[in-house]
Amino acid sequence: MWHSTATSRRPSSTSLLLVFLVVVVAMSLGLGYHAIATARSHRDTVEDALRDYASMAAWEFSRVMRERLDWVLGRAFDDVPRRSRPSDLPSPSVIAREMERTLRSLRCECRDLRNPVAYFRFDLTDRTTISIPDTLPNTVMEAVVDTLTAYLKERGNGRVGLVAAELSGIPETAILVAYSVVYNRGGTARSVFGFIAKPTAFSELFARWYGLEPLLPPSIAGEEPNDSLLHVAIYAPGDEKVFESGVAYPLTYAARDSVGPEYGGLMVETAVRPDAASHLIIGGLPRSRLPIIFGLLLVTLGVGVAALFQIRREHQLARLRDDFVSGVSHELRTPLAQIRMFAELLDDGKLRTESERKRSMNVINREARRLTHLVENVLQYSRLRRAPGRIGVERTDVAATVGEVIDVFRPLAESLDVQIIREVDDAHVVLADRDIVKQMLLNLFDNALKYGPKGQTITIGAARTGHQIRLFVQDEGPGIPQSDRTRIWEPYRRLESNGNGAAAGTGIGLAVVERLASLHNGKAWVEEPPEGGARFVVELPAIDAEPATGVNDNA
Repeated sequence: MWHSTATSRRPSSTSLLLVFLVVVVAMSLGLGYHAIATARSHRDTVEDALRDYASMAAWEFSRVMRERLDWVLGRAFDDVPRRSRPSDLPSPSVIAREMERTLRSLRCECRDLRNPVAYFRFDLTDRTTISIPDTLPNTVMEAVVDTLTAYLKERGNGRVGLVAAELSGIPETAILVAYSVVYNRGGTARSVFGFIAKPTAFSELFARWYGLEPLLPPSIAGEEPNDSLLHVAIYAPGDEKVFESGVAYPLTYAARDSVGPEYGGLMVETAVRPDAASHLIIGGLPRSRLPIIFGLLLVTLGVGVAALFQIRREHQLARLRDDFVSGVSHELRTPLAQIRMFAELLDDGKLRTESERKRSMNVINREARRLTHLVENVLQYSRLRRAPGRIGVERTDVAATVGEVIDVFRPLAESLDVQIIREVDDAHVVLADRDIVKQMLLNLFDNALKYGPKGQTITIGAARTGHQIRLFVQDEGPGIPQSDRTRIWEPYRRLESNGNGAAAGTGIGLAVVERLASLHNGKAWVEEPPEGGARFVVELPAIDAEPATGVNDNA
């Protein structure tokens, strides 16, 4: 009853463990996903902050440019009157004089600003123009006049500013037109003074202004210069780059801001250096946690898979142990039944002749020896499992030991019509525990009787190979398939016999042989002789071999 209940409960506990493992793996996957999502959200927040800093820097530089351009243009057109009669208007050359003075005060070489494409003045009423030099093509001046007229009409009448124009017909394309408006006494725009310059003419001024003051607040950037944190570029309409700071960084965290339509539609682009994140943000960009998370998930899955394999192995071991108990019970029941039956016959006096009584005593003796061998095998295996220590060695006569084994199994062999052939040289002596050598040969002989057919011939013997003695037991059974020649040495493993399921037995005989051989610094294996069947071989040190180190303790 108890065994049946335990067996019925085992699948239930296993199912609970499997459910637990599935839940653990699912939780690990969920936590991993949550950790990845959290890390991604954290990184997105930091990246958004870096883009905000880039936008802040772009806005700040745009403000600086507006202020500085307003000051420079205001100084350049300082001699241009704000209100005047047409007859009192000066020559456009006054712009060149004031521009020179302004650039000298700024200590800026600015060659393209000192020598622009042309200075001009035109009347908004009759569209008459004066240009210096006067070699400027009429088509160019007409394009400038049309651009400024349309711009002033759309934007209103300002004092000074820059206008982007698409001009052609001159050696060097000029797309920026600086202008100043002159009003008549009634406040109506009357004339426009200006000059035409390449957009790159302002590059040197942009570079000076870029390094003039920090573009990020000191609370964020500290004492770091702009170049160590930012990359700045200025674009004219059409995305023509007119200025770029010295150090270029990837545009991963970039932003743009317009200087304003009244300043030629210039656009400022700033990018934060990616590796400056640790300076601008506490903790910097979070490192990717994917390797760690995937590693933990793999470990979790590995533990789960290992647990599943362990559960499967435990089930196999439980089944093998059940088979072992069943096999031992069967092995004990058969000889005990024989002993009990013949003992009762003797006790009841039902065996009348001396030959019958002698036969009964032989059966009792044979089955008692069989029981002794079985119990010794189980005890030996138990000792090896419990304390697989070292063993004592001595001079062991192989021939005498083989003779004892044959004597033990002769009655059983005769009952099965088995013929025994002995092939042992009397000179063979091994360095081993005598009882253990006998135990190994008994196990191999018992295995040959179980798996071999009735009427077979079993050969038991020994042969010398160098410093080793090879003891062998050969039967005429079906042999051992190549795929099973390693598996048969495992505990509780039994092969099928004659296609009728596993042979009776405990399944530990060969495991005991393999373990005892290894304790003697030897080895055991199975091979297929030319005439068929199976030959089990145990190799042990010969007597002239050096004793194995530390094999002087008794089992």
